[in-house]
Formats: sequence, C-alpha cells, structure tokens
Amino acid sequence: MAAMSILVGQEQGKVPVTVLKVEGDIDASTYKALQDKATEVIDAGAANILLDLGEVAYMGSAGFRAIHAIANMLNVEGEEGMYKSHHVKLLNPRGEVARVIKTLGFDSFLEIHQDRAAAIASF
Repeated sequence: MAAMSILVGQEQGKVPVTVLKVEGDIDASTYKALQDKATEVIDAGAANILLDLGEVAYMGSAGFRAIHAIANMLNVEGEEGMYKSHHVKLLNPRGEVARVIKTLGFDSFLEIHQDRAAAIASF
C-alpha cells in the first residue's frame, strides 16, 4: 500500500480552479484524507476542483465514494437528473483507474481530461 499525499494548487482560467494533485493509492485507509482536503478547500471558498489523478496507480471503492462525495458538495441546487458536474473534473486518470472510472460510469457525470490546460479552460 502506497502512502497518499495531496498537493493543492490554484489556477486561473475563466474562473479560479483549485487543483488537488493526488499522489499514491486512494483506498479505505486514505480516502478520508482526500475527502477532508476537499472539504477544507471548499470551506475556504473553492467552487471548482480539478482532481489530478496522474500519480494514482490504484483507487478502491472508497476512493470512488470520496470523489462522489466531493462532487455532491459542489452540486448546484435545482439541477436534477443526469448531468456532468461543472465544478469537479478529473485529470489524467491512468491504466486501471481510468478503466474502472468508465466501468462504474463515473465518466457519465464527471468530465475526464488528459491535458491540464484544457481541463482548466473547461471550467
């Protein structure tokens, strides 16, 4: 099991974007740290979050629950039904993580980008 770290950065596109660069596995022992960091930046005013998963080799079900919780924290009231989040997007999921994202259908409500500049501009 790899230790997980989260680097927080700020980017300016059309709107401010908070980038959470996750390094290491997101699993039952680490998902809470991701969720807590997201809560911290949202409480500090972040309205748009880009989760950089380029250094995540493994994500268990707890990691997907954390991403779902983060998206729910930034949901806009009044929007119903299936829609892609305008406030949480994923960057560079790789290998098995990317495959599971698609298998679980997370790509139906979260945009997935491979290019950081394009991801920032998409907010």
